[in-house]
Amino acid sequence: MNWLPSIDIVVPCYNVDHIVKQCVNSLLTQKYDENSITIYLINDGSTDTTGEILNSFSHHHHINIIHHEKNRGLSAARNTGIKSGTGEVIIFLDSDRTVQPNWISEHINILRNNDVVGVIGDSQLPHGNIPTKLDSYLYDPRRGARRFGEGTPIRFPYFLLNNTSLKRSVFDVIEFFDENIMSYGGEDTELAIRLWEAYPDGLRFSFSATCEHHHHRELNDYCNLMYGYGKTNLPSLLKQFPQYNTELGGQWIKSIKGYLLFNPIVRFWVVKTRHFRNSFWLSRYLVIDAVIRGARTVSRQ
Repeated sequence: MNWLPSIDIVVPCYNVDHIVKQCVNSLLTQKYDENSITIYLINDGSTDTTGEILNSFSHHHHINIIHHEKNRGLSAARNTGIKSGTGEVIIFLDSDRTVQPNWISEHINILRNNDVVGVIGDSQLPHGNIPTKLDSYLYDPRRGARRFGEGTPIRFPYFLLNNTSLKRSVFDVIEFFDENIMSYGGEDTELAIRLWEAYPDGLRFSFSATCEHHHHRELNDYCNLMYGYGKTNLPSLLKQFPQYNTELGGQWIKSIKGYLLFNPIVRFWVVKTRHFRNSFWLSRYLVIDAVIRGARTVSRQ
């Protein structure tokens, strides 16, 4: 089927003046009918020069720039973009990412299947960058949806919204992003659960619809973010969706096996002795440990 739908690209932007120009420019090079594309740049209360950079694109007739007066979080920024557009397909792209000219087409190639409602594309380290420990973990082929392969149905834990397309019709069935989730992590998982429940065979992964992620971050910084996610948004998800306790990682928080594996002594031993020779497994342990430590601060209250 030669389906060429109208496209809304929603880009939430918050304090990304170091990369957002490159992000938008990559969207302007798409090999897709320009008259079928509308780009929504949502400045979510940035305090740097992001807003000024976005305004410099205002002369493009198919770019709409919307400014939030204060930072409201990814959920609110994405909802603003969704509600502003009418495209048959909505593609979400984080503003610290750049894409190749065939990016839209690769998303559409999979969405042409009537059974498919959503596609998450791959994320890669920018070409030429030397990977840090965190990069080696984030972009490892064993992590996330990559291990299931091209076009294979995936479950909600692997469906993130950083480089993702959805048919607009899904929002006639499920509600928008939960704007009560304002801090890092979980807003995409909350929506993905409701999406997967409505369309259990409708989510796919694609190596072809890839993006480059321009966000240098050290492992310790990422662990701090995941600690915050464990302390704030994970408990809410576990309360809202108790049936998915295992897939959300809740079984490790207060169980005996959880305390045996994730505790200060084991953490010290793992880091000091470098028990995991492969940095992927060491990083994975430390990230999960950070989430669990955050969640345990709530369970003790």
